[in-house]
Amino acid sequence: MRRYTLEIKGKEYVIDVQELSADRFRVILGEQALEVQVASHEDLAPSPITPGVISMGPGDEAVIARPQASYRPPDPSTLGSPPRVRTPPQPAKPFLPSDGLRVEVIAPMPGVIQSVEVKVGDEVQHGQTLVVLEAMKMKNAIRSSRQGVVGEVLVQPGQSVGYGDILLKFEEVSK
Repeated sequence: MRRYTLEIKGKEYVIDVQELSADRFRVILGEQALEVQVASHEDLAPSPITPGVISMGPGDEAVIARPQASYRPPDPSTLGSPPRVRTPPQPAKPFLPSDGLRVEVIAPMPGVIQSVEVKVGDEVQHGQTLVVLEAMKMKNAIRSSRQGVVGEVLVQPGQSVGYGDILLKFEEVSK
């Protein structure tokens, strides 16, 4: 819908024009709404456009009532009580060793493995780079969150991984 403000003989008029189809429009002026159909059109030589409003009597054009809202929400008293829905069970808590550190190293984001810096049996220190993961054109070093021995490497260079995929596992330390 477009809104035009016209000044005619010093008085200001606001009209709203809504396109209904390629050749039909609804024109609203104050409390009156008119449905207009374009009968013909032609391009004229370039010249300034000077809009004008022609006064019409009540019988000259069909006056259409302003459209009303087509949807009304139902009355809340007619709805009744909402259905009872059971709360879904909580997921099982992940197993954590007594030291609180996970045995698995997981991908923090989706990407492509660029390199694996460790192999099975390697002893690694906290903060040591284990895997280099490329995500969004950036290389991200995935570092060890613990000290331990690499028990299993589950990825290889060039492999695509998703968020949360297991990259490698540490050997469990028996105390």
